[in-house]
Amino acid sequence: MRTLIVYYSKTGNTQKYAEAIAASVKCEAIPFKKFKKQMIDEYDTIVFGSRVVGNRIQKVDDFLAMYDLMKDKNVILFAVGMSLVTKETRLNLISGNLLDLYHIRFYQLRGSFDFSKLSFLDRMLMSNSLRMIANDPNATADQKMLLQLKETPMEYYDDAGVDKIISVIRKIDTVIDVPQA
Repeated sequence: MRTLIVYYSKTGNTQKYAEAIAASVKCEAIPFKKFKKQMIDEYDTIVFGSRVVGNRIQKVDDFLAMYDLMKDKNVILFAVGMSLVTKETRLNLISGNLLDLYHIRFYQLRGSFDFSKLSFLDRMLMSNSLRMIANDPNATADQKMLLQLKETPMEYYDDAGVDKIISVIRKIDTVIDVPQA
């Protein structure tokens, strides 16, 4: 049974999760930019992890563009974002990214946030969004909480979510490795 973890990470959160999963199931974790269609045949299970920006899972469309080549594989997807992990946010990610059109396992993980790790462009966009929230009399409590993130990084690691993904990969390994009579 061969498993590959593929990730897209800009600030290191998704990479941290991908490498932890890979270390636990003893497989390789590679950045998405190194993942090629020709590699798909080499693996039984392919795990893709990426960050969430504005309810969009980054690079998921590029990854799922290869789904026809993976449809007979075990495909697991995890998304890392600042949102609390709830049934509602999970369903919003599934519908907003059209994941219900595919036969994949999907997990949402909560990530960290450090404004200083953003690229110049992302810092500018985030600063603009934060100004809009600060000036919006109808901003929700959750939106107002974001104002604090610019000055105070949020550190979070979802041990339970990672353990779920590892457990599923191990169960798949067990089922695949059972000799056929």
